[in-house]
Parts: sequence; C-alpha cells; structure tokens
Amino acid sequence: MSLLEEHPFVGNHCESTTLVNLLRQRDIDLSESFVFGLAGGLSFIYWRTKQMPTPFVGGRIKPDTLSENLADALGLRLSVHETSSARRAKEHLLAELGSGNVVGLKLDRYLLDYSTDDFRFAAHYVACVGHEDDRFALVETKPLGLKWASGESLAAARDPRGPMSSRNRAFTLEPRGDGLPDLGEAARKGIRASAQNILNPPISNFGFKGMHKVADLMPQWLDDLESPETSLPEISTIMEDAGTGGGLFRMMWAEFLAETAELTGVGEFQEISDAYRGVSKKWTDVAGLVREAGATSSRECLHSASAMVHEAAEEERHLMQRLLQLTR
Repeated sequence: MSLLEEHPFVGNHCESTTLVNLLRQRDIDLSESFVFGLAGGLSFIYWRTKQMPTPFVGGRIKPDTLSENLADALGLRLSVHETSSARRAKEHLLAELGSGNVVGLKLDRYLLDYSTDDFRFAAHYVACVGHEDDRFALVETKPLGLKWASGESLAAARDPRGPMSSRNRAFTLEPRGDGLPDLGEAARKGIRASAQNILNPPISNFGFKGMHKVADLMPQWLDDLESPETSLPEISTIMEDAGTGGGLFRMMWAEFLAETAELTGVGEFQEISDAYRGVSKKWTDVAGLVREAGATSSRECLHSASAMVHEAAEEERHLMQRLLQLTR
C-alpha cells in the first residue's frame, strides 16, 4: 500500500484535491486553497440553455483549465491521455499505476458503484492512487475520502456523455527539472488572471456582469423554472455544498490571499482576504435563501437573494480592481 493510499489528502473541491495529491507525490506540499489561487481558479458563470431545466451558477474557471494553469504556474509537465477505447484507457491507467504514479481521472461519479449522487456531472475529478485486482483506490473530497471502485463502474464513469465530459481523460504532473518558480510571483500571476476574468468578461454571463445578470433573473425564478421546488435546491447545492469550500469558492480564495500576504509580506493582500471572507458569507447566505425559496415558494427570499448578489457583484468588482493594481 502506497503512502497516498494510507494518508491521502482529502479536500473541498474535486479538481484541486486531485492536484494536491498529484503534487504531494512529487514532494510539493501546497495547500488546496493555494493551488486553487495559483491556477487563477476564481471566476463566475451563469449558464442556461433551452435544454437545461436548471440554470448553472458557478464560481470557478472551466473544467481542465485549473490543472493546465497550475502546471504552467509551477513549471511542471502536465501529461494528458484521452481515448475513446475503454481497453486502452484501462491499460494506460494500469501502466501509470505500475510505474508508481498517482493519476488524475475525470469522470461522472454518479456511475461509480459507491456513489449516492442523485444527479449527473461529467466533470468530477479523483486521484487514483492504487489498485488491487480489479478494484481501484480513488481519493474523493470530504466527507468521502479514500473509496474503492470496481473496474466495471470506473470504466463507465470515465466515459460519460454530456456537457463538460471527456473521453477517459487521465493526467499526471511531472517535474521538468528546473525546480519551482518564485511562489510569491506565481501567486501574483494567479491573482491577476482571476481579477481579469472577473473584471473583463467576454460576455455578460461571466464575471461581475454575470453576477448582476443572475441577480436580475432571480426574482422571476419561481415563474420561469419548470420545477422550482427541485431546481432551486440544486442551484443552492452547486453554489455552496458541491465542493466549493463554501461561498461559491470565495472562502478558498480568501485563504489563498491570506497565504499570499504571509508569503510576500504585502499587508493589503490580507486586508482583501478579510473582505473576501465577508463576500463569501454573502454568497453562503444567498445559497440559503435560494434553497428556502425552493422549499417555501417565497418570492421575498428570491428578492432578498437578488439584492445580495447585486451587492456582492459590486464588492467583488471593487476588490478585484484593488488586486489588479497590487499585482501590476
């Protein structure tokens, strides 16, 4: 049994938890929040198509980019393997594990035999740290921790269909031999990337503009959604409980800024970290109001949530402007 099988890192968010475990195999010990921030992970998206009964409200950059950005930030080699063949996918995974590598996997947990999920999501990540016969050890987020999945269920989960899915995506992180860059400067680059995403969104569904857009739409959700009693709790869960670390990833961002302040000695990073803890609490309150609206059909809850999101949008716009100035 490997050290990571005995003592895996179990974090809040699936992709950053997976990355921490891949880094630890390379003797790089960084916190999950710092990994998230280095990769410029914070963002905002509101998305809904005619085929989506429930709008998506997200707080991070798109799937796979967290891994790509982190590798760039730390000067590591990200090796990605994708295939439409379940046989080749399994052979590749077994070869990597046989070489002693921890392997990141992208999959739909709904299809794993230990899952109790009641919804499909094709952009979930786990770290595969070992296998015994045809059972695979997978590192999940809290509260699951280390779980074992059958080879049959893992094969199905790794090749789902639908939004954000990939064909048997597996990845590893490897050193290039140059050592790590200056972490203070790397943190500044991650901050700049997130600030630019929030302040200069490509369309009105993203960034601070997306926050204002969703705030404008919230009061009509009881009328516009097909099944608000189902959709509103799902929106709330995605915002608060589905691996965001609380407050739509804003608490993880606040912790990253606090680490950056300690690392760089720049006190203003700590001031903005404290402010982001307040923003995080606001998003947590919004998620609670949305859930209550689903349970009680309360229009007042949605109006209150709308007002809070407008406030959060302006607070984040102001804080990101300060961060952009600090990191130029």
